[in-house]
Amino acid sequence: MYFFSMQPLKASYSFVICLFFAIAAMAQTATAQTATSSTSTTNMNYEIESDAADRIVLASKLRTLTQQVAAASCAVTSDINVSEAHEVLEEATGEFDRYIVALRDGDQTLHILEPEKSGRILRDIEHLRTEWMAIHRAIDSVLVNEDDVDASHLIDDHNLKLLELTTILQSDISGRYANPYEMTAADAMMVDIAGRQLIQTQKMAKPTSDSCEVWTGYNAEAAREDLRATMQTFEVSLNALRDGMPSAGLQPAPTEKIRDDLDILLRRWSVIRVNQQTLVDGGELDEAQKAEIFHDLQLELEDLRTLLYDYREYAERNHAG
Repeated sequence: MYFFSMQPLKASYSFVICLFFAIAAMAQTATAQTATSSTSTTNMNYEIESDAADRIVLASKLRTLTQQVAAASCAVTSDINVSEAHEVLEEATGEFDRYIVALRDGDQTLHILEPEKSGRILRDIEHLRTEWMAIHRAIDSVLVNEDDVDASHLIDDHNLKLLELTTILQSDISGRYANPYEMTAADAMMVDIAGRQLIQTQKMAKPTSDSCEVWTGYNAEAAREDLRATMQTFEVSLNALRDGMPSAGLQPAPTEKIRDDLDILLRRWSVIRVNQQTLVDGGELDEAQKAEIFHDLQLELEDLRTLLYDYREYAERNHAG
C-alpha cells in the first residue's frame, strides 16, 4: 500500500518491442504478392514480448523494500504510528518474498515470463535470499510482538548488507536486460535519479542511519550525520529534477505533469524537513511529530512512484518519437 544520494550504492513497465525490417530491396525484384507476404511474415516473426523492463523494476523495488522494512520495524517497536507501520511492514515483507522468487523462478502475474538463466544473477539472488532469511524471523517476531526491540535491532544490523546485495542484483539485472531501444541516456539518467529518491524516503525513516535511530538513541550520533547527508541529497535531487542541473547533464522537468509531481513532492518535503532538521540539530520531537515524519515519508514514497512512472512513460514515448 505504501509503496536515490546520487552515490553508486545508494533505480518501465511491461512492453512489446516490434522490429520491422525494411524489405524494399526485395520488393524491387519480387512480385507484389510476394512482397506483401514477406512483409506479413517479417512483422509477425519480429513481434517480441519482453520482460526485461519488468525485471529491472522488480530489482529496483527490492532496494527500496530493504529500507522500508527497517523503517517500519523501528516505528512499530518504538510505538510510532504503530497501526500504519505494522501494515507497511507486513506488506513490504510480502512483496520482498514474492519479488525475489519471481526474479528467480518467473511469475506470469508480475510479467516475469520465465525463470532466470544467468548463473551470475542466480548467485546474486541466492546470496540475497540467504541474507533476507537471516532477518525474516526477526520481522515475523516484530509483527507478532510489537515490543520486540531486539528483533528490530537485528533487522538494523543486517540492513546495510541487505541493501548492498540488492544493489548488486539490480546492477547485474540492468546490465543484462537494459534495452538501448527503450530510452536515451539522458532520459535514463532522469529515471535513475527519480528512482533513487524512493530509497531516500525510507532511509530517512529507517533505523539504520536516520530518523528512527536518532529518536530511539540506537547509534544516534552516526545516524544524525547520515540523516543530514540524506536530507541534503534528497533536496538537491528534487530541485535538480525540477529545475535541471546543466553541470550534470540533467534537464529541467520535461513535461507539465512531471513538474506538477515535483512541486507536490517539494511542498511536502518543506514540512518534513523542519522536523528532520530538529533531529539533526539535537532537538527532541514529540510523539505526534514522529508519527508525522513516518506518515509523510510514506506519502512521499507513493508520490515518487507516480513520478517515476511518469518519467518512464515520457522516456519511452520520447525515444519512440
